[in-house]
Amino acid sequence: MNNKNYLGTVFGLVVVVLVVWGGYSSWKSRQPDTSGPRQAIFLGDGQIYFGYASSMRNQIVTLVDVYYFLPSPSATDKTATLAAQKVDLIKLGAGGADDLVGAKDRMEINRDAIKYIEVMKDDSQVNQKISDYLNSKK
Repeated sequence: MNNKNYLGTVFGLVVVVLVVWGGYSSWKSRQPDTSGPRQAIFLGDGQIYFGYASSMRNQIVTLVDVYYFLPSPSATDKTATLAAQKVDLIKLGAGGADDLVGAKDRMEINRDAIKYIEVMKDDSQVNQKISDYLNSKK
C-alpha cells in the first residue's frame, strides 16, 4: 500500500511539473525577443510596421517596440515610390501630434492581414533612423 502512495505522489509531481513547464513555454513563446533583429511587417493594405514580433506561428502576431512610416503632408505625388517620398518614422505610443489614438507600444496583428514578414539587417536605413530617434531621446 505504501508503494502505491509513493507512485501516486511521483506521478502527481510529474504531472504538475509538465503543466507548469507547458504554461511557461506557452507564455514565453508570446514574448517578443527584443535582443534579436527587428522585423518588418508588410500588411495587405500597404502599411509597414517595424518592431520585434512574436507568436509568428499563431493567428495573432504580437509586435512590440513598434515604428511606422507617416508620409509628410508635402508628399502629394501618389505615384512616387516610398523611397522617393519624404516620410517620417513614427514611434507607436510616443505621444505628440501624430499619435491620435494614444496607443500603447504594442500591436496584435491578425495573420490574415499580413502580406509578408522580413527580418531586417542591423545596418538597414530604418534601423539607423530608429537609432537616431532613440539617441535624440536620451
